[in-house]
Amino acid sequence: MIESRIVPNVNIFSNINSLGPIDEFSLKGFGTSSISEGADFKTVLSGMVSNLNSEIEKPDQLLNQQMMGNSEVDIHDVITAMSKAELGISLATQMTSKVINAYNAVMNIAI
Repeated sequence: MIESRIVPNVNIFSNINSLGPIDEFSLKGFGTSSISEGADFKTVLSGMVSNLNSEIEKPDQLLNQQMMGNSEVDIHDVITAMSKAELGISLATQMTSKVINAYNAVMNIAI
């Protein structure tokens, strides 16, 4: 039996209600926050790719700063930036697969 002094009583769902409702779907950090509503697909995609590129470069920059002795950069910041970059690459890979599958589905439609 696990004693209560070893395992703290933590309620991970206590602060979820304070987040509020999600009003709109956005990929903040991937370039869609600055794109107007009437933007075309090329603009949206190029903005997302350029922001993804900057997210990929950020861990290297933070690691270099941390290794040069910058006290403002912590190793946890580097790890967080690496995780964000990995998530961005995963999202971009999935989106690419979905776009290719949609293109193939449209091309297979018999006229």
